[in-house]
Amino acid sequence: MPSKVEVGPGDIRPQTLAMVGRRGCAPPATGGRETVMVELILAEQTLLIVLDDEKGRDTTHWGSGPGLAAAVLLDLARLELIDADADGKIVALDGVQPGHELLREAYATIRDSSKRRTAKGWVNHLPRELRPLRQRLGRGLVQRGILSEEHSKTLGILPTTRFPTIDAAPERELRGRLQDVLVAGREPTEEEALLIGLLEPLELIASVVPHDQRRTARKRAKAVAEQGLAGTAVRDAVRAVQAAALVAVTAGGGGGGGH
Repeated sequence: MPSKVEVGPGDIRPQTLAMVGRRGCAPPATGGRETVMVELILAEQTLLIVLDDEKGRDTTHWGSGPGLAAAVLLDLARLELIDADADGKIVALDGVQPGHELLREAYATIRDSSKRRTAKGWVNHLPRELRPLRQRLGRGLVQRGILSEEHSKTLGILPTTRFPTIDAAPERELRGRLQDVLVAGREPTEEEALLIGLLEPLELIASVVPHDQRRTARKRAKAVAEQGLAGTAVRDAVRAVQAAALVAVTAGGGGGGGH
């Protein structure tokens, strides 16, 4: 199940998706204020962290495509819809179709593919199959009033799509929860552990904690990533996706980010 991000009533825009509760635990205490929940899959959470809030541009040096594809795979792994076989190839498992359109499409692509691929292969291939991946994820957040969509041309020639933030509450709550885990030492939920286990190889941990806490947060992130694996039925697939994300960063991206 996707994350349900808490925001206060003053933060909510009309388009925001309201949800109640969180998988596996009661909603955290909120000081008596009314809350609603914004549903975000791991790939959407990763996108919010990757984008510059004001300019709406990808802030990574390697291109967001592979990282977002890795997040999609982790979403499918968490739903126990994919696993890694003895040869390290990702295989589709029988299960309930995901509720999110992109996850359904990714699952069908893996299930129906005539070519068996490793996690690394799918991290590079899915951005092409789901193109434009970053834009599609961004537009889903536009529909919920979290981002806006702006179009321009680089050098007056190349079309560029940007997604500036217009409702900062969901990302602020997400970053707050990650800081609670990485800095304050709170035990993570399974989903938080999976997200942190992806952000660590993507070199994004430093972007979600204060500058003077980065070294501590990186060490904590490694421990949390292993903890997330321990409680995951499809931990082989999760481990393979994390390794593929690290390779994507080392290789400088590839696969495209949907620009």
